[in-house]
Amino acid sequence: MTGLDLFLGHDQDFKTAPFHNSNLKPLFITSVTVDGDNRSSPLSDAMFKSVLEPVLSQPLLTLEQSVAHFSDIKRKLVFTGLFKDVKVVLDKEADASRLDRLPEDAIRDYSLESPIPTAAKIVLAPMEWNKVTATSTTSDSISAFGSRYSVINALGRAEILTLQNQVRFVPFKGSVDENTLEAKFMVPLQKNPSVKAVIDANYAKIDLRDAKFLESQDRTLQNQASVNIGVQKAWLSGKFKCIPTFYNGLSIVARNFKDPLSATAADSPYVKNSLVSQLLFDNRQFFGLFPSSGVKLAVNNEYVLSQKQDFNTGDEGSFNKFALTLQAQRSFFKNKVINSLDFALGGIISLGETASKVHHMDRFYLGGLSSLKGFNRNEVGTKGGDFFYKLQLASSFKLPSTPANSPLRLQFFLNGGDVTTGKPSTFSYAASSGLSLLYKSSVANMDLTYALPITNRVQDVAKPGFSFGVSLSLF
Repeated sequence: MTGLDLFLGHDQDFKTAPFHNSNLKPLFITSVTVDGDNRSSPLSDAMFKSVLEPVLSQPLLTLEQSVAHFSDIKRKLVFTGLFKDVKVVLDKEADASRLDRLPEDAIRDYSLESPIPTAAKIVLAPMEWNKVTATSTTSDSISAFGSRYSVINALGRAEILTLQNQVRFVPFKGSVDENTLEAKFMVPLQKNPSVKAVIDANYAKIDLRDAKFLESQDRTLQNQASVNIGVQKAWLSGKFKCIPTFYNGLSIVARNFKDPLSATAADSPYVKNSLVSQLLFDNRQFFGLFPSSGVKLAVNNEYVLSQKQDFNTGDEGSFNKFALTLQAQRSFFKNKVINSLDFALGGIISLGETASKVHHMDRFYLGGLSSLKGFNRNEVGTKGGDFFYKLQLASSFKLPSTPANSPLRLQFFLNGGDVTTGKPSTFSYAASSGLSLLYKSSVANMDLTYALPITNRVQDVAKPGFSFGVSLSLF
């Protein structure tokens, strides 16, 4: 028995050699079997019928048509997000009696020899999901504990429901600074799983009373709730070996509303309606958990349709908020040296004749271990701004006497950036350099940094010396 392996990787060509001598004969798909689906929560029959509809409705196909149809079926199954690999194999059917079901007039339409009875087999490799996770993060400026629970494909529609909670607090302070609850539901379209409907709702209670990076009038207790409804589209890119995604949707955000558990909290609600777009491109390759080559590009845009401060005021004007981040890596000497670039910029542009009011939680902030090393968290510039940029150049090295795939690396970095409101009168920036000891594994991440600021501006709060951050995956 000969076979045709239709395994594409992510977009490779088909290997048609086994059928080369009979490529003028049509194929009659006598059966399609699926092997490897998750037994505890399989895809529904309706979902499979929709995906397989091209070959179920028209089983008499040329070799070229078969390749095209099963290539499309593979892509649709990959787009469900449930499978890390999909393999399709076509075999000549040993029992030629299966052709009895084929109408004679269908054969005459081809004016060729009798078609080849062909059995199709789809082999699935399910994703390995960690449905329950808990993470603890500690740094010298803020700590957090987060948990996540996922319900995956319970309805057989490849849907994913994710429930998350995160609590953030300043170490040794003894009180919670932020408590966030989020629920996110994603479900692919049955006939085109590359398109997914997305509903995301979250609530956050934030204590900003000790936030030195804000103006004094903005240091309050903040209650925020938001609902996002949109559509996400994904593509398979064989050229770049990745799956870019694009999201577009409507966002409704409410802030400053009265805390239902507090009788003294203020009630001056702020409501913002906006259109949100997000583009993500990521073709990075990893050496262990360290990105070693490729590019990650994320573009976010928010077009604010309207915003209202309270029930007694009119519209506060609209604005457009744009942000771009770019990360690129390249390795040398068999990953012993990995050079990286991290660049980001963003801006808020008023769309009316007069400057629109921008809520302090919509402004840009820089500073901190995960933002701009060598400066206090969010304390670069003057109380946030409408425009920002940052650039980091770094090289990480394998430590002597450690295994080639060691999760511990030494990194030298140089980073700089600025946050401004309006057009600055002179060009200036905050910058620092230093070295970091990095550890990345499936159970823990660590960043121990020694930074030396190389600029001294009055609007920045520098943090020379050591900083650290540790993240543990508890389960």
